[in-house]
Amino acid sequence: MNDTEVPPRPRSALFLFVFANIGFLCLVAGIWLVGWVFVSVHRTDWRWFARSGSVEGIIGAVLVSRSILRLSSAERVRIRRMNVVETFTEEERADQERDAIAVQIGVVLLVAGTLIWAYGDLLQLVFACA
Repeated sequence: MNDTEVPPRPRSALFLFVFANIGFLCLVAGIWLVGWVFVSVHRTDWRWFARSGSVEGIIGAVLVSRSILRLSSAERVRIRRMNVVETFTEEERADQERDAIAVQIGVVLLVAGTLIWAYGDLLQLVFACA
């Protein structure tokens, strides 16, 4: 980016907190899962827990998409147009590392959420045998 070029406008802080904050999204996923486990145990109906897997999967998908969601359209265009002389800032490098971590966590949540969604209600059978 040269000195005369206006820097692209970033996403809002609220958007970044809700859709790109790894800790927040993991906390929401954990609270969501534990909450529905509690409801399922209390009502002895594990369909509630099974349905919670869909939300786990959605949160996983958001984490996997973090590298795209955190940048505005103008920021993505600027990065694609960078010339050889330009380099990423230390903050951008740190964000890229956080993106990689988010993808790993997101894949785990996607797989776990899908398994919970598919088989979570069968836990009722496990507890009935015990």
